[in-house]
Amino acid sequence: MKKKILFINDEMMIGGVSRILNTFLALLDKEKYEIDLLVLHDHGGLMKEIPEGVNVLPTSAFFDSVDRSLEDLKKERDIKGLFKKSLFVFYMKTGLIKPLIRNLRKKLLTKHYDVEFSAKEGFCTIFNACGDSDLKLNWIQTDYEKENYARHHMDIFAWALSRIDQNIACSNGVKEAFEKVFGVHNITVVHNLMDEERVKKLSYEKIDYTFDKNYVNLIAVARFHPQKGLDRLLRALKYVNRNGKKADLCLIGDGILKDELIQQVKEDGMENDVTFLGYQLNPYPYIRQADLFMMTSLFEGYPTITIESLISGTPVFTTEVSGVNEQFRQPYEAIIVKNDDESINKALEEVVRQREFWQNNKKQLENYHYQNEEILAQMEELIAGRFER
Repeated sequence: MKKKILFINDEMMIGGVSRILNTFLALLDKEKYEIDLLVLHDHGGLMKEIPEGVNVLPTSAFFDSVDRSLEDLKKERDIKGLFKKSLFVFYMKTGLIKPLIRNLRKKLLTKHYDVEFSAKEGFCTIFNACGDSDLKLNWIQTDYEKENYARHHMDIFAWALSRIDQNIACSNGVKEAFEKVFGVHNITVVHNLMDEERVKKLSYEKIDYTFDKNYVNLIAVARFHPQKGLDRLLRALKYVNRNGKKADLCLIGDGILKDELIQQVKEDGMENDVTFLGYQLNPYPYIRQADLFMMTSLFEGYPTITIESLISGTPVFTTEVSGVNEQFRQPYEAIIVKNDDESINKALEEVVRQREFWQNNKKQLENYHYQNEEILAQMEELIAGRFER
C-alpha cells in the first residue's frame, strides 16, 4: 500500500523554496507514495511546473494573504489585500487561527495522511500542527537569527513546533540559528535537492542577448527585495567602475524594489553599466554566458541559485550567509566575502582585475556534479520515520 503524504506550501512564486519543492516532488517514487499538495495561496509561476503524479488540492480564499506582508501591501496600496491581511493577523494574534484551521482542514482534506510535510517553516508549520497526520515534518529554509519571521506570533509558533516530530534544516547555520531562537533540538540537516539535469539542459538554450566581452560580465538573478542586497551590489559596481568602466552587470528578476533600483542606477549615472532584463522563466543561459554570478544577500538559508550557477558552468561571488560554506568544495567554484559593503567592494575590485583567472575557473566547472542521490536517500529516511526521537 502506498504511503499517503501531504505537502503544504504557502505559494508557488518563482524562487528557491518552491523550486526545491517541485524538484523533491518530481524525484519521489510515485509507485511508493500517494502525494497530495496543498498550496495555501495557490498562485505563482511554479504552479505550472508541479510534477505529474502530484494531486493538487483546492484551497480557501482565506489564505490569499498568507504570503503577503502588511508592508508590501501598503506599498502596493492594495486596500482589499490590507483588509484580508489585517483579518488574518487578528486570527493569529488571538489564537483563533487554530480552530479556524481545523475547520478548514475538514473541508479541504478528504483523507488521513501517514506523513504531513510543511514545505516552508512558518504558517505552513502551524497548519501542519493543527492536523492529525501520523508523522509531522517541518522544512526550515531561513536563518532565524538574521530574520525571525515568527517574531509577531512567537507563542503560537512555539506551540506548533511542539507538535512537530522532526524539523529538517537546509544547512548547519540554519539549524544552529533555529535551535538558538526557538530552543528546539529535533532537527536534522539535509541539503536542498537540485534538478541538475533540467538546469544544465536549459542553460544551453539560445538567448537574444549578447554580453560585451570587453568587460567582466557579472550577473545576478534575484527577487528585488531588501534581503537580496541588490542596492549594495550596484554600489559595488559603481566603486569598481569609478575610474573607468571595467565590468557590466546584468540583473534578472522583479519585485517591490524595482523602481528604486532603476532610480539608483540613473542617479549614479550607470545606465551603460547595468542592464535590467526583468523576470526570465529561464535565466540559466544568461548565467552560463556570464563570467561570474553575483549574490550579495544579507541572509539566506541554503541558496539554490548559487548551485544552479555552478551547474550552468559559472563560478560564484557571494557574501557569507548560511549554507554557502557547505556548498563549495573546490576553490575555483566560488569566492565568499564578508557580509559588509567594504568587503564586497574590495573583493569585487580584485575579482575584476583577475578576469582571466575566473574564465579559467569556468572551464573547470564543465564536469560539475551535485550529490542529489545521497540527499534524496536522507529525505526518504525521514519520511519513513527513521530518526532519533
